[in-house]
Amino acid sequence: MDDRVQGKSAPVLGWGEACALLVARSGVALAPDQGGARRRILEMSRGRCTFDMADPSRFHGFRGAEARVGRMSVKVLSWDCEGSCETSTWRSHDHHMALHIPLRGTFEARQAGEWVKVEPGSALVVSSAGETRRRWVGPSDLLNIMVDRDALDQSVTREAFSGPDGVLKFPELTLIDLAEASTLARFVEMIIRDLATENSAFSDPAVGIEAERVLLQLLLRSMRHEVERRPIHERYRIVPAYMRRAERFIRESHAGPLDLAIIAQGSGVSVRTLQYGFRKYRDASPMAFLRDVRLSSARRALIDGRGASIGVVAQGVGYPSKSQFARDYRAAFGESPTETRRAMRG
Repeated sequence: MDDRVQGKSAPVLGWGEACALLVARSGVALAPDQGGARRRILEMSRGRCTFDMADPSRFHGFRGAEARVGRMSVKVLSWDCEGSCETSTWRSHDHHMALHIPLRGTFEARQAGEWVKVEPGSALVVSSAGETRRRWVGPSDLLNIMVDRDALDQSVTREAFSGPDGVLKFPELTLIDLAEASTLARFVEMIIRDLATENSAFSDPAVGIEAERVLLQLLLRSMRHEVERRPIHERYRIVPAYMRRAERFIRESHAGPLDLAIIAQGSGVSVRTLQYGFRKYRDASPMAFLRDVRLSSARRALIDGRGASIGVVAQGVGYPSKSQFARDYRAAFGESPTETRRAMRG
């Protein structure tokens, strides 16, 4: 990793050194081949991101490190390659917001729409559920900041109530010019330089929560011109207690037989209220949320490689039908459960 950047590079000049130091301090070994890199990326993304390369012989290694700031995850990812590469990331309906900042190399990203070009000096914000694809050619160093959904909800509420015309609604992908969002860029730089030190202040939970709050407010202000404001009667509010109960009930009980009536009973509300809440606050149905939880749990089990058969894993997360599990798994992750297990075993 070095400071050789292209495009509008001024805002990220010098970041490479701090990021490289953060990776070195992590003590994580280099993944020298595509299979090792794929396993490492799956582990770092909790099973949400896959990596592929057209010509494995042109791949020379991958390194990655992760640190926490409040509820945020700060990741440094570095690919040493010569050919074309691609990642595919799956986000569930209670997804985090992701901030992708290239430090070396240019990449393109897409979520449902057209490809967006992202150069050093720019930041890409991904804020919607679904599959996001990223592709590039040659060496690539990337800074990722993953924002906790609860923290985002609270910051959105603060931002929404600062004006009379409603609440922010995010597009799927937003491109930010860090030269224009200079305060945001300087604050991100301060975070990564601090994390690279032996006695990081931002690693302290109390300090990290405050840093998270400031970063989110700066990020929202940088995105202001890109967002849509809903009518005032549709203002976004902090997710109510019954939604938290419903999500917790689904996560704790997903391995058992669940339907709308059981989830509603476990949440203490009617089926109609349950459906309304998920549609309003998660843009999904309760059963879609349940499917996401089951598939994420199954993917973690497959990545952990505990030896259970695919059928046992499917039943363990609440899928009585192995064939339905395989169909849903491929639709979500772009590969079969067997392919995931084979990739982790090398």
